[in-house]
Amino acid sequence: MRHYDQPTTIVILGADTVVGQALCALLEGSGYDTIPLDSYPTGVVDDLLDGADLLLLAPRLEPSARETFLGAMGKTVPQTADLPVIALSTVPEEGSPEKEGVVRVPWPCETKALGERIVAVLAGQSLEGSVAV
Repeated sequence: MRHYDQPTTIVILGADTVVGQALCALLEGSGYDTIPLDSYPTGVVDDLLDGADLLLLAPRLEPSARETFLGAMGKTVPQTADLPVIALSTVPEEGSPEKEGVVRVPWPCETKALGERIVAVLAGQSLEGSVAV
């Protein structure tokens, strides 16, 4: 169980891109801990998510990487299947049902707006202007 004084930890899938690295820096500058993962990480997905509060999918992440990673969540640690997920999307997608509860957020967006959406997702609130897929 996390203590109230620990910063929120966000895993960023697709952090091996310029945008992914910028997201790490941006979120760390906003007080979050980040765990950067390459688009195609090696290892057990649930182990890679250990200690995470949120999974953030970098924009333009290959659909196969996204689907494989999301599909493996919760296979060895069932609680990981319930981890909140935000997908930053550069284009509107026609319903991507690869994981129920993935919140799609338009990208690019302002830093303040991304922070507000992260807080809302972590609080379990619906997001105006976001699309749950």
